[in-house]
Amino acid sequence: MNHLTFTNKSFHHFIFLKEYREILDETIKEFGLEKSIEVDLLFVTKSKMKKLNNFYRKKNYTTDVLSFPLNSKIELNFLEVIPIGQIIISPWKIKKQAKEFNHSLRREFCYIFTHGIAHLLGFDHQTEEETKIMNNHVENIMIKLNIKRK
Repeated sequence: MNHLTFTNKSFHHFIFLKEYREILDETIKEFGLEKSIEVDLLFVTKSKMKKLNNFYRKKNYTTDVLSFPLNSKIELNFLEVIPIGQIIISPWKIKKQAKEFNHSLRREFCYIFTHGIAHLLGFDHQTEEETKIMNNHVENIMIKLNIKRK
């Protein structure tokens, strides 16, 4: 069974916890993982996200998601559930993006969470090829869970 530890330090009322758990389950299949995974999820305010993004990435603006992987899969392989890291999300930014991209809030929150998980699993988007591979995995999960753009 996959685990999601959720902390909300923003003022957002979060309603997609069920979907996030389903995303974790689908992640196992999509990425061919052998064990269940655990993700620590933190929602923060716009100003806190800006501070974190500046501190960790030297970018002085609010971003939608930050991912901090635990690179200890080998050392922790004896565990039944493997912790893969922490995802920090800015609900303010997600809501703004949903409006800009004409996506539902459900779609944007789920897509960004799945995107964050891909980062935790070692995927990135520094090159066009990396972006294509990562986005394909994220889109596959969205399709399997019937989470559409609108």
